[in-house]
Amino acid sequence: MSRVASPLSSSTSVLVETDAPAAPAEGALARGSSPRTSDTLEVFHGPPVGARSAASVPGPRCGPLSGASNDFDFAVGGSFPPRPTGSVREQMRQGAFTLAQSEAAAASMVMGGGRYVDAYARGHLRLLEPNAPIEGAPTSLTDYTSALPGVPPEAAWAYFVGNPGAVFESAGISLKPSTGALSEGAKVFLEEKGPPPVWAPVSFRLEPATNTVHITTLDGHPLRGTNRFVFEDDGAGGTRLRQYSAFQGSSPATSVGLKLLDPIERQHEIWRSVHAHLHDTLVSR
Repeated sequence: MSRVASPLSSSTSVLVETDAPAAPAEGALARGSSPRTSDTLEVFHGPPVGARSAASVPGPRCGPLSGASNDFDFAVGGSFPPRPTGSVREQMRQGAFTLAQSEAAAASMVMGGGRYVDAYARGHLRLLEPNAPIEGAPTSLTDYTSALPGVPPEAAWAYFVGNPGAVFESAGISLKPSTGALSEGAKVFLEEKGPPPVWAPVSFRLEPATNTVHITTLDGHPLRGTNRFVFEDDGAGGTRLRQYSAFQGSSPATSVGLKLLDPIERQHEIWRSVHAHLHDTLVSR
């Protein structure tokens, strides 16, 4: 992952909670919150809107100004780049899932999606189990933040849960199978058009009482990890969105991908677009 500290950037420390590194059984995900660990992250603040710097790079800190007034920022910590974790047998197992799902993603691109692709995706997802970070192994951490002024947390959470297709499409990602509102324990593939095309499987756990959405990767995702979206009251009638991300490599394919592409920067770009979509859609209402 490339990180640039430009003359316009500043650094501070922030204590961040992340979802449990242990991979719980699927039933445990539905029963309650996972334990959490903490780490200290270094915060990288992007340049002011419209500022130009010789040190700036394409990615989440500069680029399209959609959502520019949402105060989007992020912090990174832990172990970068993410390294493949688990036994050799487990890494080979994950790699086999990744290969099969990449072939399915390529087929989906050729077929243009549709009900047959959705039916295949539903059947395949039933085979996949949660693939959260392995406890004690080096873990990459990211803390994304943004602001939704004038939008109550309950409204922001409800929009995210009720419109996942639009939320992820803002980052160029389709859901397979096509999904309306999220439900507890829902499993989907996040289809990245690539190249190369990727089907990244995830499951969702919903906490309406705390306006929180948990996302856990499933078998065959290039990264084993968790994302926790927390829609917090900002004290002024709006929402502060905190997104805690923890991830590791799932197989040798992770290392290959890091050499050929820049998947971590792409990950930042995806979440920047998601935060921008929530701001541009909800604040303008």
